[in-house]
Amino acid sequence: MKLLVIPDLHENLGFLKYILAVEDTAEFDKVICLGDYFDPHGEVNPDADNLKQMAGTLVGMKEILGDKLHLICGNHDLPYYALRPACLRKRGRPNQIIGSWLPQTTLERAEIINAIWDAEFWRGLEVAVLLDGWLFSHAGVHPDWWPSELPDRGARYRWLRQQWKKAMRNIYKESENPIFAAGRARGGLLPYGGPIWLDWNQEFEDALELPQIVGHTRCPSPHEKGKSFCIDFAQAAYAVVEHGEVQLRIWPESWLGASLLDSV
Repeated sequence: MKLLVIPDLHENLGFLKYILAVEDTAEFDKVICLGDYFDPHGEVNPDADNLKQMAGTLVGMKEILGDKLHLICGNHDLPYYALRPACLRKRGRPNQIIGSWLPQTTLERAEIINAIWDAEFWRGLEVAVLLDGWLFSHAGVHPDWWPSELPDRGARYRWLRQQWKKAMRNIYKESENPIFAAGRARGGLLPYGGPIWLDWNQEFEDALELPQIVGHTRCPSPHEKGKSFCIDFAQAAYAVVEHGEVQLRIWPESWLGASLLDSV
C-alpha cells in the first residue's frame, strides 16, 4: 500500500493545503490524519474564522475521499466533543473534566466546531488505524493497551477499537475513561497516557510486535524509537509510507527549514 500520513495540523491550513496541492490523493491507497486538528500553538485568542475553515475542510475531505480517509482523534480535539451537549443546549451533561483539559478549549470555540461536525462525524474519529503492518495513532499505543493474551494483532486491534467506541459512547456518563487520560509526563495521574496523550519522550515504548507512527509530541527533527516513528515536527513535514519505508517530505515554508532538511 501507499499511505499519505498527515501529522498534527493545529489549524495550520497553509500546511494542509500545501500537502493536498503537491500530493495527488488518487495515487494513495489511504490518507491518515493523526489528529490535533485544532488549537494553534502559542496563540492566546485563536482566530474563529480559521477554526471554522479547518472544521469545514476536514468535512469536505471526508466527503471527497470517503473510506480512503482516516481521521484519528487527538487530545486537542476530544474536549470539543466533550462540550457538545452544552453547545447544542440538549439534555445530558457535557463532560467538564475533559472539556477543561486545555486553556484554548472554550465553549465559543466548541460551538463553532459542533455546528459543522455532527454526532456521526465525531463518532467517525478513530483511536488507531492498522494498515499494511503499521499502527497509526495520535500519541502511540502503550503495551498495556495492546493485550498480549489475545491471539494475534488483529484481535488486539479490534479490542482497542472496542474500548475506544465504548468510551466515546459513555463520554457524558464518565468523568474520564483511562483510554482518554494523560500520564504523569503530561500532568496526569496515571503512569502513562492513553493513545491520545502518551508522551513520546518519556512514556512511549517500541514494544509491540508491529511498528507505530504517531504525532502528538513535537520533535525538532525526525525521531525514531526502534522500528517506530514520531512525525510531529510542528507542521514542518509529513510522511509517505510505501514498501515498508517512511519517507519524510518537507514543507518549504516551514519555520524549521534547513535544519530539518539537513537531518533527513
